[in-house]
Amino acid sequence: MLFAIVAAILLFSQPTRTASQSAMAHLGKGVELMRSERYDEAAKQFEDALNEDPELDEARLSLAICDFELRDYIAARRLFSSLVGKKGQARTATYYLGRMDLLQEHIDSAIGRFRSLEHGSEVQDEKYYLAIALFRKQQYAECADLLKQWIAEDPRDFRAHERLARALLKLGRPQEAEREFSRTKELHAYYMEGSKALATCQALLAAGKSDEAWAQCGSMAQTDDVDKLVALGIAFGDKGDAKHARAIWERAVRLDPDSPEINYNFALACFHLRDIGQARDYASKAVRLWPDFPEANVLYGTILYMLADDALAKQVLRHALSLRPDDEMVRRLLAELGSR
Repeated sequence: MLFAIVAAILLFSQPTRTASQSAMAHLGKGVELMRSERYDEAAKQFEDALNEDPELDEARLSLAICDFELRDYIAARRLFSSLVGKKGQARTATYYLGRMDLLQEHIDSAIGRFRSLEHGSEVQDEKYYLAIALFRKQQYAECADLLKQWIAEDPRDFRAHERLARALLKLGRPQEAEREFSRTKELHAYYMEGSKALATCQALLAAGKSDEAWAQCGSMAQTDDVDKLVALGIAFGDKGDAKHARAIWERAVRLDPDSPEINYNFALACFHLRDIGQARDYASKAVRLWPDFPEANVLYGTILYMLADDALAKQVLRHALSLRPDDEMVRRLLAELGSR
């Protein structure tokens, strides 16, 4: 995950030449700010370091990462491209160029960059991003194999389990997919623990300080990192803050429209805010993407019941009951549908 990647980069990227004391002071301060995900402040420190010492490639690499996190992809690409020929920074620069290619739908270029990377200490999850690129090329079998390799190396990465589940659905293996989706839910907490900013947000939410949490973490919802959005959306949604959860899921669903989980969570937030029309649309899509998604079937069936679409509601709720035979609410809704 990004937080571990940045830490590894900073650990293994040692200055290769004598730099000025002032430049190194700015570099050190920037590193500390990056660890707290304060990228805009960190970027200023790295810029100051480069003003003191224009040859300090460690600062240039870190500035490029900050630009990437701040979604200034033009500046980030320029900086990373200048580093692909540098022995100490080439692998990391190639990795981030691949990430940007993926974000900007240059899929073949992304695949080429990720395939060129050998697994090592500086970059840890290129297999995961290569798998995403292969999924978009509809190469589901190779995608699944890569994700299984990555999960063997990092079994707690919820992102890989969720992506593997989606690949398994495409390969017609729904039972295996269900196990991976279940594992995804169990592992969300580890992603929260990996980020100081997310952990701070979660602590404020746990204390009932929803508005303060949004003031602290709302800017994070502008990221293009879907995995961070998922963690943030779950944090707000689980604490009953549907308004802010909806804003997060709305951005997430634009970035990853084919995720059953994201569509379901967006529908759920809309449902809690009484936007039933939009809730129906996205709950329906979640069910289409994963027909045996228990929670999505329950939500979709409930919405159909509320909208008096009785025939379809019965069909969906019966399937929901087959997935969750002990769900008393579903039984009650089916009974009421039978009597009206």
